[in-house]
Amino acid sequence: MAKYQRSFTPELLAKRLRLGRGKGVGKNYKPWLTVRDVPSLGLSSRILGWTTGRTHHLLAGNETAYFYILDWSILVIDIREQFPLFPFEKPLEIAKRLGLKPPTDPKTQLPIVMTTDFLIDTFVDGKIRTIARTIKLTKDNSNRTLEKLQIERIYWEELGIDWGIVTELEIDKQVSDNIKWIHKAKAFGKVPAVTKDILTEIEWKLRCMKLQNYRSVAEIGSVFDKEFGLPVGSGLWSIRHLIANRRWIVDMGQHLCERNGITFSLGFQSNPELT
Repeated sequence: MAKYQRSFTPELLAKRLRLGRGKGVGKNYKPWLTVRDVPSLGLSSRILGWTTGRTHHLLAGNETAYFYILDWSILVIDIREQFPLFPFEKPLEIAKRLGLKPPTDPKTQLPIVMTTDFLIDTFVDGKIRTIARTIKLTKDNSNRTLEKLQIERIYWEELGIDWGIVTELEIDKQVSDNIKWIHKAKAFGKVPAVTKDILTEIEWKLRCMKLQNYRSVAEIGSVFDKEFGLPVGSGLWSIRHLIANRRWIVDMGQHLCERNGITFSLGFQSNPELT
């Protein structure tokens, strides 16, 4: 059985509408496209989000990198990926107005439902603000790509929603990699040997340690493994958990990875600005 259905047909459109694709908010949102719906070169991801509590479907590496930054931000209150441009006819009307061909399925030649990579709700200064962001590589600048982006831009502009393009140049890869590294350690209880009392004591000791005496986070974690008689890796997981829950504030722009003896430094950049 094929992993995804290549051709877009009226039947597929009806099925996705029936399944509630593109509807809902927060935990109940269903993306229009999932990782099973599109071909992949191994760059797609399914990630359980902190902000929404649901599994997100990211279709490319830079989408995943940007998602981690969104999920970390204290300003973001909802993330809806692969968001459809409804009503279906609106982008078609915009394309016709501009004298452009609407995006079509290469096999059936039928117009497809256009999507925006992220529709994001933020809470700033006591107000909810919705923004739309499309993820593109700087090299992806063909005339056809630019035409599609123009249709997308006008769609959101006419709805009064801030739309923008995010390229790899705007994504802080170091910050994103650090968030990826701590992401699965947010929930307590995944390492049974680490009790709440032990975690609290580790948190206190971290604030008192002379961090410059250690070469890496992994080395600090191993100290806790030995001191508390924990299975190997438990101390490192505890550090990741404390960072993920902002109980220990570190510079997310520094390399926090546990490998290769990277020098560790404490800092205060915990919430990068959204692009």
